[in-house]
Amino acid sequence: MNTLLMLLMFPIGLYTYFVIEKKDKREYQAVFDNFQKNTLKKDISNIEKLELFELMLEKNGYKIKEQSENLVVGEKKILSMGLMMMGLGVYIIGLFFYLFYFYLFQKPYRVEFRI
Repeated sequence: MNTLLMLLMFPIGLYTYFVIEKKDKREYQAVFDNFQKNTLKKDISNIEKLELFELMLEKNGYKIKEQSENLVVGEKKILSMGLMMMGLGVYIIGLFFYLFYFYLFQKPYRVEFRI
């Protein structure tokens, strides 16, 4: 029974990674893009806009990596459920390889807000 579940995890993980996560990534980026558009439309100073951008990043778990007079950059590593499921599908050893890759080599997701 466990073998059957593990064999099903790989194709489910493929579907999750290539269909669901790609669609969610576009929607996730759209949230930040809409926030930036709405903030830039407000009649407040540039300093207050940058503070709003920083607050948005901090509330979403991002670490602020770069900040200047007209730029705020935040980074965060995002764990892929699709890749984890594919790793489970190859008898758990793939999960350990993915977690190793995640913690040591994966580049963080980067969000930039410019004024």
